[in-house]
Amino acid sequence: MTDAVTVRNVNKDFPVGDEFVRVLHDISADIRLGELTMIVGPSGCGKTTLISILSGILSTTSGEVTVMGKNITHMHDRDRVILRRENIGFIFQQYNLLPALTAAENAALPLIAAGVADAVAVNKARGILNRIGMEGHTEKLPNQLSGGQQQRVAIARALVHEPKLIVCDEPTAALDAKTGQSVMHILRDIANDSQRAVLIVTHDNRIYHFADRILEMSDGRMMGDFKPQDFIHRE
Repeated sequence: MTDAVTVRNVNKDFPVGDEFVRVLHDISADIRLGELTMIVGPSGCGKTTLISILSGILSTTSGEVTVMGKNITHMHDRDRVILRRENIGFIFQQYNLLPALTAAENAALPLIAAGVADAVAVNKARGILNRIGMEGHTEKLPNQLSGGQQQRVAIARALVHEPKLIVCDEPTAALDAKTGQSVMHILRDIANDSQRAVLIVTHDNRIYHFADRILEMSDGRMMGDFKPQDFIHRE
């Protein structure tokens, strides 16, 4: 298997009053293992809706979605939760760290939620934090960390359960250029693993060159699949 995710002819409607509005139109795309894929496009074009569907958070109106070889289109909600817990790590623009927990405890939360003993989970999280440049900061609370350090905690939290797919929603938008580049080097290294895929939704043209492929969306439609150098040159 070379695809972490396949999306085929997906449409999505949302109710607005007594009518339905179509926000995704016949979307098809592949997210491949061993690649860093970016989805770009203007606000409101459907990017977040699409990643919510391929992550099993939203259902399609029509079309098919396969994640790590499993068709999730008609999957029961409980089975989707299990699939996300086992296969997907999420990184958001807002770090969503719990203020009363240390960096290591925050990063350990997915393992603790899966039933791993607290001490074992925190120790594993501590090891991941150390590997991504957080030595000396693992026992600090979020308010003792910089924005870039908090984003690294969020990355560790997404990696701690060893998911195959890392989904990032604007991971560098709240960071300065230097810190954003540092975070992207970490995500780039993750994507170099042939058994993992990294998917990033972004407006940040400072990071386009880290991608293997750029998928452009507009008005709920997939407009093209580009090599980053071609997309950057076109802009």
